[in-house]
Amino acid sequence: MPRRWTVRSLCTLFAATAAVALPAHASAQPAPPGLTPDDLRVAATAATADSPDAAAAVDALLDAAKNPAGLIEDLLYPPRNTPQPFMEPAPTFGIGCGGGFIPYAMTTGWAQPGPNVNPDVAIGQLKIFVAPTIPVQPARADLKFVWLNMDNFRGGIETLDDTVNGVPQLSKTVNTGTGPVLSALFGSVEYVNGTFCQVVYTMGGFFA
Repeated sequence: MPRRWTVRSLCTLFAATAAVALPAHASAQPAPPGLTPDDLRVAATAATADSPDAAAAVDALLDAAKNPAGLIEDLLYPPRNTPQPFMEPAPTFGIGCGGGFIPYAMTTGWAQPGPNVNPDVAIGQLKIFVAPTIPVQPARADLKFVWLNMDNFRGGIETLDDTVNGVPQLSKTVNTGTGPVLSALFGSVEYVNGTFCQVVYTMGGFFA
Protein backbone atom coordinates (compact mmCIF):
# COMPACT_ATOMS: atom_id res chain seq x y z
CA MET A 1 0.00 0.00 0.00
CA PRO A 2 1.57 3.34 -0.97
CA ARG A 3 2.27 5.80 1.81
CA ARG A 4 -0.63 8.23 2.20
CA TRP A 5 0.19 11.93 2.20
CA THR A 6 -1.52 13.87 4.98
CA VAL A 7 -2.91 17.39 5.05
CA ARG A 8 -0.01 18.37 7.29
CA SER A 9 2.39 17.13 4.59
CA LEU A 10 0.69 19.38 2.06
CA CYS A 11 0.66 22.36 4.40
CA THR A 12 4.39 21.79 4.91
CA LEU A 13 4.89 22.33 1.19
CA PHE A 14 3.10 25.66 1.30
CA ALA A 15 4.15 27.14 4.63
CA ALA A 16 6.56 29.67 3.14
CA THR A 17 3.87 31.36 1.05
CA ALA A 18 0.66 30.82 3.03
CA ALA A 19 -1.01 33.73 4.83
CA VAL A 20 -3.55 33.43 7.63
CA ALA A 21 -5.34 36.65 6.64
CA LEU A 22 -5.77 38.85 3.61
CA PRO A 23 -3.69 42.07 3.43
CA ALA A 24 -5.38 45.14 4.85
CA HIS A 25 -5.78 46.70 1.40
CA ALA A 26 -7.43 43.60 -0.06
CA SER A 27 -10.94 44.77 0.84
CA ALA A 28 -10.67 47.46 -1.84
CA GLN A 29 -9.80 44.92 -4.52
CA PRO A 30 -12.23 42.72 -6.48
CA ALA A 31 -12.99 39.49 -4.63
CA PRO A 32 -10.83 36.58 -5.84
CA PRO A 33 -12.58 33.53 -7.28
CA GLY A 34 -14.11 30.98 -4.98
CA LEU A 35 -15.75 30.71 -1.56
CA THR A 36 -14.62 31.68 1.91
CA PRO A 37 -13.41 28.75 4.04
CA ASP A 38 -16.65 28.75 6.04
CA ASP A 39 -18.80 28.65 2.90
CA LEU A 40 -16.50 26.02 1.43
CA ARG A 41 -16.96 23.83 4.50
CA VAL A 42 -20.75 24.05 4.13
CA ALA A 43 -20.57 23.13 0.44
CA ALA A 44 -18.09 20.33 1.12
CA THR A 45 -20.37 18.83 3.78
CA ALA A 46 -23.10 18.40 1.18
CA ALA A 47 -20.71 17.11 -1.51
CA THR A 48 -19.16 14.47 0.76
CA ALA A 49 -22.38 13.27 2.42
CA ASP A 50 -22.02 9.78 0.91
CA SER A 51 -18.25 9.53 1.38
CA PRO A 52 -17.08 9.55 5.02
CA ASP A 53 -13.42 9.23 4.03
CA ALA A 54 -13.63 12.20 1.67
CA ALA A 55 -15.55 14.22 4.27
CA ALA A 56 -12.83 13.59 6.84
CA ALA A 57 -10.12 14.51 4.33
CA VAL A 58 -11.79 17.81 3.40
CA ASP A 59 -12.43 18.69 7.06
CA ALA A 60 -8.81 17.97 7.91
CA LEU A 61 -7.64 20.06 4.94
CA LEU A 62 -9.69 23.07 6.02
CA ASP A 63 -8.70 22.73 9.67
CA ALA A 64 -4.99 22.36 8.95
CA ALA A 65 -5.01 25.27 6.49
CA LYS A 66 -5.93 27.65 9.33
CA ASN A 67 -2.40 27.46 10.75
CA PRO A 68 0.14 26.32 8.15
CA ALA A 69 2.94 28.74 9.06
CA GLY A 70 6.24 27.68 10.55
CA LEU A 71 6.46 24.21 9.02
CA ILE A 72 9.25 24.91 6.53
CA GLU A 73 11.34 27.91 5.55
CA ASP A 74 12.09 27.31 1.85
CA LEU A 75 9.76 26.64 -1.04
CA LEU A 76 10.54 26.08 -4.72
CA TYR A 77 7.88 26.70 -7.34
CA PRO A 78 7.75 24.23 -10.26
CA PRO A 79 7.76 25.64 -13.82
CA ARG A 80 4.30 26.82 -14.91
CA ASN A 81 4.42 24.68 -18.04
CA THR A 82 4.92 21.48 -16.04
CA PRO A 83 1.97 19.18 -15.19
CA GLN A 84 1.81 18.67 -11.42
CA PRO A 85 0.62 15.28 -10.11
CA PHE A 86 -1.52 14.61 -7.05
CA MET A 87 0.59 13.51 -4.11
CA GLU A 88 -0.56 9.89 -4.35
CA PRO A 89 -2.95 7.90 -6.55
CA ALA A 90 -6.41 7.51 -5.01
CA PRO A 91 -7.50 4.04 -3.78
CA THR A 92 -10.39 2.94 -5.99
CA PHE A 93 -12.86 0.08 -5.44
CA GLY A 94 -15.33 -1.80 -7.65
CA ILE A 95 -15.47 -5.14 -9.45
CA GLY A 96 -13.36 -4.78 -12.59
CA CYS A 97 -11.75 -1.47 -11.68
CA GLY A 98 -8.34 -3.09 -11.86
CA GLY A 99 -9.16 -5.05 -15.04
CA GLY A 100 -10.96 -8.39 -15.34
CA PHE A 101 -12.56 -9.13 -11.98
CA ILE A 102 -9.95 -7.26 -9.93
CA PRO A 103 -11.89 -5.04 -7.49
CA TYR A 104 -9.12 -2.59 -6.64
CA ALA A 105 -7.13 0.04 -8.51
CA MET A 106 -5.25 3.30 -7.92
CA THR A 107 -6.60 6.35 -9.75
CA THR A 108 -4.00 8.87 -10.86
CA GLY A 109 -4.54 12.55 -11.57
CA TRP A 110 -2.61 15.73 -12.20
CA ALA A 111 -3.04 19.48 -12.75
CA GLN A 112 -1.79 21.69 -15.59
CA PRO A 113 -1.27 25.31 -14.50
CA GLY A 114 -1.49 28.28 -16.86
CA PRO A 115 -0.36 29.90 -18.98
CA ASN A 116 -0.43 26.95 -21.35
CA VAL A 117 -1.50 26.46 -24.95
CA ASN A 118 -2.33 22.75 -25.22
CA PRO A 119 -4.37 22.30 -23.14
CA ASP A 120 -5.50 25.93 -23.13
CA VAL A 121 -5.10 27.17 -19.56
CA ALA A 122 -4.82 30.80 -18.44
CA ILE A 123 -2.80 32.26 -15.56
CA GLY A 124 -4.72 31.68 -12.33
CA GLN A 125 -6.26 28.45 -13.60
CA LEU A 126 -5.59 24.75 -13.12
CA LYS A 127 -6.81 22.13 -15.57
CA ILE A 128 -7.41 18.93 -13.62
CA PHE A 129 -7.09 15.56 -15.37
CA VAL A 130 -7.86 12.06 -14.08
CA ALA A 131 -6.78 8.89 -15.87
CA PRO A 132 -9.24 5.98 -16.30
CA THR A 133 -8.19 2.86 -14.41
CA ILE A 134 -9.14 0.53 -17.29
CA PRO A 135 -8.87 0.95 -21.11
CA VAL A 136 -12.64 1.40 -21.47
CA GLN A 137 -14.59 4.54 -22.40
CA PRO A 138 -16.21 6.29 -19.41
CA ALA A 139 -20.00 6.47 -19.56
CA ARG A 140 -20.66 8.67 -16.51
CA ALA A 141 -18.48 10.36 -13.93
CA ASP A 142 -18.98 12.25 -10.69
CA LEU A 143 -15.47 13.28 -9.69
CA LYS A 144 -15.20 16.19 -7.26
CA PHE A 145 -12.20 18.53 -6.89
CA VAL A 146 -12.13 20.55 -3.65
CA TRP A 147 -9.56 23.37 -3.61
CA LEU A 148 -8.32 26.11 -1.31
CA ASN A 149 -5.94 28.86 -2.47
CA MET A 150 -3.45 29.44 0.34
CA ASP A 151 -2.60 32.98 -0.79
CA ASN A 152 -6.12 34.40 -0.46
CA PHE A 153 -8.02 31.69 1.45
CA ARG A 154 -10.70 31.29 -1.19
CA GLY A 155 -11.78 27.87 -2.37
CA GLY A 156 -14.40 25.86 -4.16
CA ILE A 157 -15.79 22.51 -5.25
CA GLU A 158 -15.81 21.58 -8.92
CA THR A 159 -17.18 18.54 -10.74
CA LEU A 160 -14.82 17.27 -13.44
CA ASP A 161 -17.55 17.44 -16.09
CA ASP A 162 -15.73 18.13 -19.39
CA THR A 163 -17.20 16.07 -22.25
CA VAL A 164 -16.35 15.52 -25.93
CA ASN A 165 -19.28 14.28 -28.04
CA GLY A 166 -20.99 13.29 -24.80
CA VAL A 167 -18.04 11.25 -23.52
CA PRO A 168 -16.76 12.24 -20.04
CA GLN A 169 -13.15 13.41 -20.21
CA LEU A 170 -12.54 13.23 -16.41
CA SER A 171 -11.21 16.78 -16.54
CA LYS A 172 -12.09 20.39 -15.73
CA THR A 173 -10.50 23.86 -15.92
CA VAL A 174 -10.75 25.51 -12.48
CA ASN A 175 -10.33 29.21 -11.68
CA THR A 176 -8.27 29.03 -8.49
CA GLY A 177 -6.36 32.31 -8.75
CA THR A 178 -2.58 32.32 -8.65
CA GLY A 179 -0.61 30.85 -5.76
CA PRO A 180 -0.34 27.55 -3.84
CA VAL A 181 -3.51 25.45 -3.85
CA LEU A 182 -4.43 22.65 -1.43
CA SER A 183 -6.92 20.15 -2.83
CA ALA A 184 -8.76 16.86 -2.46
CA LEU A 185 -10.16 14.62 -5.19
CA PHE A 186 -12.85 11.95 -4.78
CA GLY A 187 -15.96 10.55 -6.46
CA SER A 188 -16.84 7.83 -8.96
CA VAL A 189 -16.53 6.75 -12.58
CA GLU A 190 -18.80 4.34 -14.46
CA TYR A 191 -17.59 2.80 -17.73
CA VAL A 192 -19.56 1.66 -20.80
CA ASN A 193 -18.96 -1.99 -19.89
CA GLY A 194 -20.84 -1.48 -16.61
CA THR A 195 -17.80 -1.27 -14.35
CA PHE A 196 -18.43 1.18 -11.49
CA CYS A 197 -15.41 2.52 -9.61
CA GLN A 198 -15.55 4.46 -6.34
CA VAL A 199 -12.56 6.81 -5.94
CA VAL A 200 -12.04 7.14 -2.18
CA TYR A 201 -9.86 10.27 -2.14
CA THR A 202 -6.42 11.67 -2.70
CA MET A 203 -4.90 15.05 -1.95
CA GLY A 204 -2.85 17.46 -4.01
CA GLY A 205 -0.63 20.46 -3.63
CA PHE A 206 -0.45 22.62 -6.76
CA PHE A 207 0.90 26.01 -7.83
CA ALA A 208 -1.40 28.01 -10.08
